[in-house]
Amino acid sequence: MLQIEKIREKVINLDEADAKSLLMIIYARLDTAINGNGGYKVVEETLKDLFDIYQKLPVKNR
Repeated sequence: MLQIEKIREKVINLDEADAKSLLMIIYARLDTAINGNGGYKVVEETLKDLFDIYQKLPVKNR
């Protein structure tokens, strides 16, 4: 199974509260990267952090 398919399954299995929390975390990180003074390094770190969040999503059984 491709990595994106694994992540897709994890996202599908999120309940509404978890999905909303994930969206808020993503927004907060993007807002900090775009509106902060950290420059490219902060943007790069943010992208890596967001990627890692998806990798670490738990596998839930429906």
